[in-house]
Amino acid sequence: MTNPVSRQQLCKQVNDYVDDSAEMVSACLAAARSTKSFQEVYAISLSADVVLRNLAVPSLRPRLAAARSIILRVPMLVSLGQPSLGAVELRRLVELTLWTVYFTDHPIEWHSFGAGSNAGFSQDARKPISYAARRELIHYFEYARELMGSEPSGLARKAIDVMKQQTHDLNASVHAGELAQSVRRIPPHEEVSDTVLQRFKRLQQPVFANCCLLLAAYRRRKFDRFNATARAHFDWLVGSKLRRAVRQGPFGLA
Repeated sequence: MTNPVSRQQLCKQVNDYVDDSAEMVSACLAAARSTKSFQEVYAISLSADVVLRNLAVPSLRPRLAAARSIILRVPMLVSLGQPSLGAVELRRLVELTLWTVYFTDHPIEWHSFGAGSNAGFSQDARKPISYAARRELIHYFEYARELMGSEPSGLARKAIDVMKQQTHDLNASVHAGELAQSVRRIPPHEEVSDTVLQRFKRLQQPVFANCCLLLAAYRRRKFDRFNATARAHFDWLVGSKLRRAVRQGPFGLA
């Protein structure tokens, strides 16, 4: 079928679109650069990346490089006026964190997970390996919560419970419900303002903090060997209350 737009017209439209987009991007970046809130969004991502870099070991499945790529992408998205896409990435970070706890303990299921397409869930319980490798997120939440029942401080289970609630909140960004309510065409980027960035930061910080807290509890020996810089980033990220709770008693799986 012949394209209704000629090659010459298409090239002009693409050039106009790219030029307009470049102007929008420049305006968004300039607005983000001037706000204290964007500095805070960036600082949260920086600290979470330091924590995960120091928790990373080759035996983890999936590797923490995947989670770190999300952490570093988040400030870029919000600075480009895409906080709703940033929220989608927060949702994916929770999923990756829970997968790490489950699949590191289940190498056979991990092999099945990576053997084919990762789209959709397995519905055939008669094939327990592929079934366990492709469950809905709640399955991995419940696995992590049961596993962390032996974590003596109880902080990891609390983190999981918070992450579960956060996932419900983030699902609104993943699904199209909010878009469906709109009666006008939504612009290609959202406002980059201190108010919008502060709202995003209130989503970002607890997601990053609780994901890092869970992984630190899961790999306590690695966490216990943190140097002063990594520990300072962890302490700042989780906040004074959780920092004191971690240091007051036994924390993490042996």
